[in-house]
Amino acid sequence: MSSRFSFEVVNAFDYDELRPSYAPEAVAWVAERMPLRDGSVVVDLAAGTGQLSRRFADIGAEVIAVEPAANMAAVLRERRHTIRIEHGTAEAIPIGDRTADAVVVGNAFHHFAREAAFVEIGRVLRPGGVLALFWAWPLEEEQRSIPGMQELNEVVEAARAANEIATAYRAWQTPPEDADGFGPFERREFRAMHVVPSARLADLYATSSDVASLPASDRSDLLARIRVLAVGLPETFRLPGRTVVDLCVRN
Repeated sequence: MSSRFSFEVVNAFDYDELRPSYAPEAVAWVAERMPLRDGSVVVDLAAGTGQLSRRFADIGAEVIAVEPAANMAAVLRERRHTIRIEHGTAEAIPIGDRTADAVVVGNAFHHFAREAAFVEIGRVLRPGGVLALFWAWPLEEEQRSIPGMQELNEVVEAARAANEIATAYRAWQTPPEDADGFGPFERREFRAMHVVPSARLADLYATSSDVASLPASDRSDLLARIRVLAVGLPETFRLPGRTVVDLCVRN
């Protein structure tokens, strides 16, 4: 990314309530690969409102959530006050060398400066520690059969197609190249289901960085169009999706 998006402009409560979550099986797989033991330290970069932080804390990890946006960190603190939260970025992680057994990133690595982030992640990971990149992606073929989804997707894609963030995000749909100091990436996929009321669809899309970063008039027009389309849609959407995990080991 040549410019940095700030999630300060996003409604953090909507983000926490509406964004797709990660399959529990995906978290369990990463914990097994670490492997997770008593006292294992997991650093959650760009932790947001803590979807991954809470999952790893629930299975016994000592979690350090690193998040630059104060509104996101505030929601995480409200939802789980026992998790340690640090203000920082992937390019300047505010913890010591070789502190972490694992570094996890949820749907955010496309916002990072890749090389600088890998250097910092390599610094804070212990040798043999794992880096796990989590992605929450739809199962496109299955979603196309849902009434109204095709038109909705076309409207959204037309608005954000050339967006810099959307382009960077799509680049991670193929497994990432190896990074210096790390072993090869291994990719696993796990089914997930995203349930959202159709009346909240515009609020959901408003939390997406590629939509939130559009010029104000374009964003307003898109969200208004989504609200119009939502009127004729089923009351609740059950959207088949997948949690994709790209995992590698620190040499």
